[in-house]
Amino acid sequence: MRTGARGDAGSEAGSGGGTVNGAPAPPPGDARRRGALVLAAVGLLTLLMAVVGVDGLGRLSNSGFIPYDAPVRADNAELAARYRAGGADLVLLVRAASGVDSPGAAERGRELERRVARSKGVLSTASHWSAGDPALRSRDGRAALITVDLSGGDATVTRTAERLVPALTGRRGPVEVSAGGPAWVSVQGMRESRRDLLLAELIAVPLSALVLLYVFRSLVAALLPLITGLVAVAGTLAALRALMSFMDVSVYAANMAGALGFALAVDYGLFVVTRFREERAAGAGLEEAVARGVRTAGRAVVVSACVVALSLCALFVFPFGFLHSVAWAGIAVVLLSAAATVVLVPVLLTMCGRHIDRWDLFHRLRRRPRGRGGPDLRTGPQGGPDTRTGPRGGAAVRTGPRAGEGLVWRRVAQVVCRRPIPCAAAAAALLALLVLPFGHAAFGPSDARILPADREPHRVAREIERDFAHPVERQVTVGLPGAVSHGALDRYARRVAALPGAAEARTTTGRYRGDEHVPPAAGDVRAEGRPARPLVQVTSREQPYAESSRRLVRAIRALPAAAAPAGSSAAEDSSASSGRSLVTGEAARAVDTADALRRALPLCCALAAAVTLMLLAWFTRSLLIPVKAVLVAAVSLTACLGCLVFVFQDGHLRALTGDFTVTGRLDGCVVLLVLIVAYGLSVDYEVFLLSRIREEYLVSGDNTAAVIHGVERTGRVITAASLIVVSAMAALATSGVTLLKVIGAGLAVGVLVDATVVRGVLVPALMTLTGRANWWLPGLRRRPRSRRGER
Repeated sequence: MRTGARGDAGSEAGSGGGTVNGAPAPPPGDARRRGALVLAAVGLLTLLMAVVGVDGLGRLSNSGFIPYDAPVRADNAELAARYRAGGADLVLLVRAASGVDSPGAAERGRELERRVARSKGVLSTASHWSAGDPALRSRDGRAALITVDLSGGDATVTRTAERLVPALTGRRGPVEVSAGGPAWVSVQGMRESRRDLLLAELIAVPLSALVLLYVFRSLVAALLPLITGLVAVAGTLAALRALMSFMDVSVYAANMAGALGFALAVDYGLFVVTRFREERAAGAGLEEAVARGVRTAGRAVVVSACVVALSLCALFVFPFGFLHSVAWAGIAVVLLSAAATVVLVPVLLTMCGRHIDRWDLFHRLRRRPRGRGGPDLRTGPQGGPDTRTGPRGGAAVRTGPRAGEGLVWRRVAQVVCRRPIPCAAAAAALLALLVLPFGHAAFGPSDARILPADREPHRVAREIERDFAHPVERQVTVGLPGAVSHGALDRYARRVAALPGAAEARTTTGRYRGDEHVPPAAGDVRAEGRPARPLVQVTSREQPYAESSRRLVRAIRALPAAAAPAGSSAAEDSSASSGRSLVTGEAARAVDTADALRRALPLCCALAAAVTLMLLAWFTRSLLIPVKAVLVAAVSLTACLGCLVFVFQDGHLRALTGDFTVTGRLDGCVVLLVLIVAYGLSVDYEVFLLSRIREEYLVSGDNTAAVIHGVERTGRVITAASLIVVSAMAALATSGVTLLKVIGAGLAVGVLVDATVVRGVLVPALMTLTGRANWWLPGLRRRPRSRRGER
């Protein structure tokens, strides 16, 4: 029967015609000419998209990590407008070997501050020399700080810092100046990420090529998914450039989208090419094999892309510009990857499909399977050839592309289906072990330590923490509503200094430590009259992301500002009537970020689950399978999160990920991004597995046989697809920026666990246990066997 099938294909090629599903097929020459035109158009478009996209890399930002509706954002803007004060966006560390109070160093320090204050985009400055604040002078007197508040939003602040710092730092006479602070961290992180964006692609492309060459055993077959991947990357860069016209696009979104776009496009191309080769091995003609590949694997690609894209839409419920830019970039790249696959791959297969098995570069490294030269028939239940009724009632021989392909996964599936309960229990136990570290997970925004230890902002932050009694990052700035009297400000500062977690409070009436009050030096503040700037600088005892610092911020916000400073005039300030103080600082940012994530997380999970349930219910015509898919994906994600805690929070396995600074916490926004993307990829592989299981079930009506067949036919290709994603994400994990390491390593671990333990063991075991209930859907009366022979 196999010989006859090949003879039909050969006669089709020889005659220059043929039929596809009973319809006349176009002559091969016409198909090749149309294909050449399509390829030329795609090539020109890809080149144009690459040029436009690369041009836009310089416009990427590093903003959007503060919630839109965060009180700290509004308070910072109010403080800037009313009191020309706010957070320390930029910190200049001035060192002098002779001491910062020596005449030469002091004069140069004051000159530097005046120069900064006159610069465009600078709101206000403060220094040890102008403010006399001891918190701005190191313990040994050899270093001092100049804090700079910049005007504008996150992106504007970053651009201002990028312009100012190079002209301010370095050796300046008797002093050495270096820069730190959130704005300079943002600039350095953006530069690192831009370099990593191109480096990741240079690493991912050859690694993916090696995987494809080994899996396909053919250079021709391996090139087709790679071509779609490169087209998708060019399209991704162009899409990001278009997004920049409407919003700030995070540089981290570009890194993630570039790696994800390449990996998904190659994966999608891998699935379609694999199905095409199966159809050709079964005796289908070229055009028929292309049509069947697009109709089966192509349909799964479209459904999978919709699931991933709609899952990313759940990120829009979080009020973070960073997550919104990632969502838009991810949606664009997923849709582009699917479009490149369903449009470009069929054309490529039509052009070179007859040579799909040529040039195995690794043939000398492979063992020759027994019977390599004979027929490669997949045996049926009784050991004979596996022949199924074709769409028109004729015989259709279904074979694998090569002898031995899928054999390992078939044996795994057989073991799992024979003993589903022990296998499911073992898989669940392994996932439970992986999730154990999640029990002590801690979250908080990132700081300078996301950069390599030798970068200037990281080094400056470390020196400030070591040499200064009250590091700038621990400062909480409190602005009182309206004008207040000298006595009212004194009473309020005493109450703030007495709060748990407060190390010190400083204002124009002096310094307060618990019950201790140190009055200001003579002449600093008038004994009578009203202070011009009713601001209180509070220093927390611990790091700004510690729980005690967060409680301090909440206690300050709960303190009635209007009631405490008696004498405030509500007519002078609209905010006085509300009695609400204005609170800014890194600790306030940590509180608002955590609150925003906590509020939106339930809705995000509900939307992602609802999208998956609806699409999979439509795709599988089942009610139980989508529910299991959501639950299994959730279990897989918790295991991924446990691994992130173990590696990045606890600091294990740094030899595998590259060195980074352990902070004892994870960035909540980045972890959320990893989980959403990993969820989409998990369902992505679920779609391809279920498509083959359902296809077999509609032919045979045997649930167990369908599960074994689905795992056998997809196990090897899903493993290869996961290795491609891992290659792209591992390249991302080589970044010097810890945030990108977390994204790359987290997605790599999640994909590996999902493609092996979940897709290879847990899902087949559960589908075997539930049996025919898998395919039950209320109102669906049609029996599976009525569609026997559908392919």
